[in-house]
Amino acid sequence: MINLDKNSEKSRRMQGKRSLANLEACKLELKKELNELNKTFTEALEKTQQVMMNFPPMSRSRSLEASIMQSFFAEMLFKNFGDKAFYGKYKRLILNIKGYIILFKKLDKKGMPMNIYTSNVQGIMSQNMTLDLFSSSNYNDAPILYFGYQKSTIGEYINPQLVYIDEGKVVFSISIDEFGDKMVPLSSNNEEVVEPRLKNKGRNIKAV
Repeated sequence: MINLDKNSEKSRRMQGKRSLANLEACKLELKKELNELNKTFTEALEKTQQVMMNFPPMSRSRSLEASIMQSFFAEMLFKNFGDKAFYGKYKRLILNIKGYIILFKKLDKKGMPMNIYTSNVQGIMSQNMTLDLFSSSNYNDAPILYFGYQKSTIGEYINPQLVYIDEGKVVFSISIDEFGDKMVPLSSNNEEVVEPRLKNKGRNIKAV
């Protein structure tokens, strides 16, 4: 089995591809980090909710919520993970943790990141070793994962998950909600709020 793994890794390197990620290994090695990502996501949603309540729905631009959510997520990611989180090229938010590179994107119904399919994006989804993402070449062998979430037809944030994609296909995903405490967002005066809402296994945070 060990020899097979070594041969597989050697073959991937010869193809210019990164190390192979494994579902059970990810769950074990990133258990603490998955819990922190769950916390980070929930905290970002709470902050987004507080700001969005200042804008009447009819006055909100199309990208307002997404921009606010991304900014708060980055803020909480930097707070919870320190210098392991940073912006790479093209202002791409990156978490470099325990030999994995984690990127962040909203997911479509199939669990694929919602991207414009540039050559760089296609390279990420094929786990190419050389990518124009980082100022350093130290990350060339690290598997790339996506942290993402979906939005329901009524605007709820659902299914926060860690996704591994290779050859342009989802190989496996891990539900982030399995690793976090159940958290209910509160308004600034400690009253329960209605929006935004994350709906996943008993936890509800409604999107605006």
